Amino acid sequence: MANTLAISFANDLRELTHVLQLVNVFLEPRELQSKLVYAVNLILEEILMNIIRHGYDDEDSHEIEVQIELEEEEVALTVIDDGREFNPLTIPGPDPSKSAMDRLEEGLGLQFVRHMRNAMEYRREGDKNMLRIWIFV
Repeated sequence: MANTLAISFANDLRELTHVLQLVNVFLEPRELQSKLVYAVNLILEEILMNIIRHGYDDEDSHEIEVQIELEEEEVALTVIDDGREFNPLTIPGPDPSKSAMDRLEEGLGLQFVRHMRNAMEYRREGDKNMLRIWIFV
């Protein structure tokens, strides 16, 4: 059984459900802890929704790549897109004095990602954002 999944899809929110279904079909036979599967799904959904909703200055179709690598001790997620440069590691946490709805618009979802992952790195290569996230088993 292969321990790597690679998916390419268009920057269309309608594609997101299909991508997450493919991820779950890949993860299910590996009998991972439900907490880990939940973290992978939540992290990917948040990151991919942000790219699709906020990453592009045009209405053109753009390719987004997702890679999942399973190792004995970790799951590594890689997301590559050609959207505008965006480093999620530089975004400050939301203001706790604001309402939950206002905090959601200020990046509360990224805070969930930061909380659920063990390590994260970002780099820009040419016109590509490359985000790598590790979740330890």
